[in-house]
Amino acid sequence: MHIKLVSIALLSISIFSCTSNESTEEAKAAERAELLKDPEGVKQTKPDLLATVPFKKVPAVDSTNFDNFNGEDKLSEKLVSKLQLKSIDPNYQNFHSRYRIALSTDIDLLVVTLAAENELKTFLISYRKDDYELIDKVMISYDEIAESAFRSVGKITNDGIVVTNYNYMGEEPVVDVKKYRIDKTTGKFLLKS
Repeated sequence: MHIKLVSIALLSISIFSCTSNESTEEAKAAERAELLKDPEGVKQTKPDLLATVPFKKVPAVDSTNFDNFNGEDKLSEKLVSKLQLKSIDPNYQNFHSRYRIALSTDIDLLVVTLAAENELKTFLISYRKDDYELIDKVMISYDEIAESAFRSVGKITNDGIVVTNYNYMGEEPVVDVKKYRIDKTTGKFLLKS
């Protein structure tokens, strides 16, 4: 009898714990989605505007394209305005947060994808953490499906960024590689010669 009671108790605890974990994960996902829609709510509950955007470790390769982009984490108009994203390309209306990269205590790096019907542009953007003033930006990946002739892939490391641009318009593909150094003090992306 004692073994049956212990078994029932352990079964009840494990069911409750699984249900609790699922509801906790669902609650976190719902909170993250809500905070992305309402940056004022983010500001009131957390001083970090980007608190809901996950961090990614470096080295990180970004090859955002129409095959792997799901269109989630669209940023609200208020957050787009606060992060000055329209200054990157005013022709775009859809801005999607992707991930962050830890650089320093004063500078935040954010990866954002600008989405249009036939084109995806993904930028690495540096901000001052205290006021989210945009410092610098560099396009790290690109994809287009109108001609399917151009794409870019970026690799981010602790020290820099390597962006490889592919052009398939001619008989032979043209590959152009651009290398940037990340100045951890200023947050600038400096093109290496």
